Amino acid sequence: MQRLAFALGALLIAAPAFAGPDCSGREARMPMWQIAKAFEDAGGQIREMRVSDGCYEIYGTKDAQRLEIYYDPTTGDELEREVG
Repeated sequence: MQRLAFALGALLIAAPAFAGPDCSGREARMPMWQIAKAFEDAGGQIREMRVSDGCYEIYGTKDAQRLEIYYDPTTGDELEREVG
């Protein structure tokens, strides 16, 4: 039982590490299509786009790598990139 409690506790502590950035409260000034166009112009292929915690998020591939990229909706700056 203690092992289970320890494992659950470790999982709860590690859970925020798997979350992307939080852009809540930021007003979107840059249209999502501009972020998508810049990604595609740089050679990327978009599989899916969405808004996650206020951030623009692209799931796609570039140079044979699967990517998950978060962008600031106010500036269009890349906030975080996950490769895999």
